[in-house]
Amino acid sequence: MTLMPKKILLIGNSDGIGAAVTRSLLAQGHQVVGVSRSPSPLGIEGPRHMVLDISDPHYPETLRRLMAEEGPFDTCIFCAAIGSGLHLPDLSQEAKVIDVNFTAMVHTLATLLPGWLKQGQGHFIGLSSLADDFYNTDAPSYTASKAGFSNYLVAMALKLKSQGISITNIRFGFVDTKLPKASWKPLMMTPDQAATYVMRCLTTKPIQLSVPKILGFALYGIRWIQSLRIWLS
Repeated sequence: MTLMPKKILLIGNSDGIGAAVTRSLLAQGHQVVGVSRSPSPLGIEGPRHMVLDISDPHYPETLRRLMAEEGPFDTCIFCAAIGSGLHLPDLSQEAKVIDVNFTAMVHTLATLLPGWLKQGQGHFIGLSSLADDFYNTDAPSYTASKAGFSNYLVAMALKLKSQGISITNIRFGFVDTKLPKASWKPLMMTPDQAATYVMRCLTTKPIQLSVPKILGFALYGIRWIQSLRIWLS
């Protein structure tokens, strides 16, 4: 199924999955406006791109100005994410991870939502992680931010469905970007492979998609064992 060209806001599109999704969107004729903390690899020949740290307190205000300049967006794809290993006693990066991975996503949706409610349509796609389903003592801020991210988007999907607004939460396993730090990365995908699933969700609009499912089941099993150990303690 071929989509009519859409105007799409892409948060976190300078590398990794976001960059791959940008290339796919442009190849299909969509209009893309990107926001990330690094310049776009497509340069001045690419779509409009704003260099911005989305954890900045002025991010919502800047995003509102961008929307006023570019007009309403049909879809927003939120790809931005960072991670930080925990090295006690230093907790200095923990709040930053949560601000980028979770709080900025909520600010983005909150900025888009009034216009979408007025139009009676809109689609928000948020890229999360299968890591949202277990406790990671080496990177607690990352897994906690992704748990909140996924939980929030599924709840909002159920809340907004009757208003004509679709919310999609995509939970990826390992993708070959600069983010995964684990020494063992089973079933790892390329960014282009991950982008294929994102593009598919533009038409199917599921509430949640977990990829690959077999890894999701494995991590769910780990979470069950962790929960049992906590209960027994």
